[in-house]
Amino acid sequence: MIEYARKNSISRFKIDYSINLLNNNHMADSRRSSLTARNEVFEHLGQLAQAIGSPGRLLLIQILAQGPHTVEELSQASNQSMANTSQHLQRLAKAGIVHSTKNGVRRIYTISDNKVLVIWEFIQELGHTLRPELDLAENDITAPELQSELAASDVLSLVENKKAILIDVRDGQDSSATPVEGAISIPLSELKKQLSGLPKNKPVYVFCRGRYCSLAAEAVTILRSKGLKAFRLRESSFALNLILEKK
Repeated sequence: MIEYARKNSISRFKIDYSINLLNNNHMADSRRSSLTARNEVFEHLGQLAQAIGSPGRLLLIQILAQGPHTVEELSQASNQSMANTSQHLQRLAKAGIVHSTKNGVRRIYTISDNKVLVIWEFIQELGHTLRPELDLAENDITAPELQSELAASDVLSLVENKKAILIDVRDGQDSSATPVEGAISIPLSELKKQLSGLPKNKPVYVFCRGRYCSLAAEAVTILRSKGLKAFRLRESSFALNLILEKK
């Protein structure tokens, strides 16, 4: 009887030891799995940040924010070589930031998700908060006296109530791809020809690709030279449409 009890106790010990060992191994595997997953998360996020974190690629994102473009168009608009433009686009595509479709022999690139543009707008705001020299650079692109003192939301309200004119001076392709409700599309190259059709009793607000685009500033200078009360908006079409969605 004593021998049976001793053997039974040993068996229970072996079973308990095996169960504890399995549980410990499972917990260790879980910890390793959790650490691996976390490392993978930050690896992917780091790759995404690296893909965005290039001046050349940020410039392409700004251009693609206006609408779809071919490699050739992006190369010309960004003043980068075809080879560099293609490499940047491949990096952005690998990160999922842009995607492309084929139209005959041409490949057309677009932004994959509007959240990319939200991040692009936020990077600009953050940059001007942390790096005051960006304000100086923007003032070199557009003289401060050409800018509107009104908030963009107030300008859009004036336009909605027919108390102001909003002009989009981007080219027709971009204006058609990402229009802003209430805006008149007049490419900068056509502005002088259409001046006679603009009322002089209303203020005119002009926008282009965003705060680092000089087209709107050039347009405002032309409009003011003809006696119109004109101002440049720093907001892009995407930013203006976000404001309209909240109204």
